[in-house]
Amino acid sequence: MIKVLRLIVRPKKNLILYHSFPDFSDNSFSFFCYVINNHNSYKNVWLVNTKRKSKFNSTIKKYTTSTNFKVYYKKSLFGVYFFCRSKYHFHTHGIFNNIQLSKKQVNVNLWHGMPLKNIGHLDNNKIVPKSNYTIATSKLFQDLMSKAFSIDKKNVLISGQPRNDFIFDKKYSLLDFINKKKNDFNKVVLWMPTYRKSKIGDVRIDGEINKLNDFLDESYLAELNQFFKGITSICFIKLHPMDYMDVQDFKKYSNLFFLNNTHFQEQGISLYSILNNTDLLLTDFSSVYIDYLLLNKPIAFLVSDFNEYSNSRGFVFDTPKKYMPGEIINQRERLIPYLEEIFIKKEDSHQENRIKMNELLHESKCNFSENVFNSILKSNA
Repeated sequence: MIKVLRLIVRPKKNLILYHSFPDFSDNSFSFFCYVINNHNSYKNVWLVNTKRKSKFNSTIKKYTTSTNFKVYYKKSLFGVYFFCRSKYHFHTHGIFNNIQLSKKQVNVNLWHGMPLKNIGHLDNNKIVPKSNYTIATSKLFQDLMSKAFSIDKKNVLISGQPRNDFIFDKKYSLLDFINKKKNDFNKVVLWMPTYRKSKIGDVRIDGEINKLNDFLDESYLAELNQFFKGITSICFIKLHPMDYMDVQDFKKYSNLFFLNNTHFQEQGISLYSILNNTDLLLTDFSSVYIDYLLLNKPIAFLVSDFNEYSNSRGFVFDTPKKYMPGEIINQRERLIPYLEEIFIKKEDSHQENRIKMNELLHESKCNFSENVFNSILKSNA
């Protein structure tokens, strides 16, 4: 149908199409908000993966009062029509990846993070989103993104990531999810493990599942909960949207709270809007830590399966630990002592390294969506 429509439908110069996974998230959503809030001459269409389009209304209303957009189910006649009718496509994972690019359209892969782990062609993926442009945060990542997506380096824009327009905002907090206020807890920690076994998308197993689960063992979580309770603090554990684990797999705790993407959709809040109201990030190989560098707050890496992950998924750097500016914790017994150092002794030995890494990995520090807009839409107008 797309091939036929392309013969009779001409792309409209002021029409922009957006898509992301999950829907209305990440770099696509941030860029969408920037355009509809600042450039009224453009018409906007968002393609979603569900027929329940209204479920995203609360999220949209929290970030814009504009009504200059339409939402359609991707696999519908309208979805296919606007895919052909729009001049510009912005996405995080591709749109109709089995369809060749049109020379009449401009396809921009905003992706969903600067990589530490192998992605795209570096990961030997068979299906890699095709695009005319993609983005990076620095010259170092420009080279890597060029190789990962087989795009000429000049078409890898060092713009920064649009989602980081939200990162300096303090309007929303993880405490909104549990109806608590800032003064109810001394510290708020965000723990974001990446998946080892995925259930949707690129279904795969990376690293060692049992070693990751060692940190998430019920007896250890109870111990960790008691620690956070003792210092009147709370830890939110945000599971990856592709992870085979989900919140119902875990017990409920007083000072540990498990989250998934549904929680964010129900609250209508973008993940990147809550980062500034956290005090510490725990992660492993998730690209979120690279964004978090912009805030210059403590980061710790829980990586008990480093060798296994390196031998399966692998990394974009020969020496990945060099680019991980924080405490690397490979045994769960070391986590609570580290938290005591940060929150009780107030010792942060990695601050200088974080600042250096921020300078290396982020050439632009603000106006990320505007940078993309000026590079793509102005140059192709």
